Amino acid sequence: MHALLKALLTLAATLSINISAHALNNDNTLNDDPLNQIRLFAIFHDDVPESKRSSTYADHIHPFVVEFERITGRKIYVVFDRNRPPYTNFNYKSDDHNKMFEEWEKLTTAYKKERHENSEFFVSRNDRILLITNDFINGSPLLGGMGGLATQPGYSAIAALEGRQAIGHELGHTFNASHDDSEVIYNGWWCETFMFPTAFLLRSNCYVFSEKNKKRIKAYVDSLY
Repeated sequence: MHALLKALLTLAATLSINISAHALNNDNTLNDDPLNQIRLFAIFHDDVPESKRSSTYADHIHPFVVEFERITGRKIYVVFDRNRPPYTNFNYKSDDHNKMFEEWEKLTTAYKKERHENSEFFVSRNDRILLITNDFINGSPLLGGMGGLATQPGYSAIAALEGRQAIGHELGHTFNASHDDSEVIYNGWWCETFMFPTAFLLRSNCYVFSEKNKKRIKAYVDSLY
């Protein structure tokens, strides 16, 4: 009788361990945490060559991430995506940028929904969906034009790889930073903060936000929690 009881207890313990292991290793668990983390989905447009993609994080995204985390005290997680139509082949080149961007905003909503329904990520108001493009929306860096757009504040953005601060600039808009509070800083040479509206060739990039925009970003992010 004692041996039978011992065998039943062993079987129960084994079943308990197996059930727990299954729960921990469930492939359908959505990749999120209870703190509603801030996440950037960086989507490469099909027109961005591979040679540029490999350096995009270091040259264009990392400076923003470092500054954002310093300002807010919160982590921002970057998820790259590629080869995913209709997002990566979206026709962003347009003289009617308002109409074009309305279409992109609809697609970003669909993108978040798709990744949720695929059991990849929870839908969160803290997500940012960025389309990284090779070219300007219209015009060119030399002749002038539009290198990016974003909702302010909001979760949709488009930014061209022309200009090292373009991605940080557009993401800044999504966290409520503004052109009006941008600055030119002198630190041995003149540099432009992220939100400066037009680049001047003789000035360098600061890779920081102005003090006023830091306060705007911090206040907006704190309001999300």
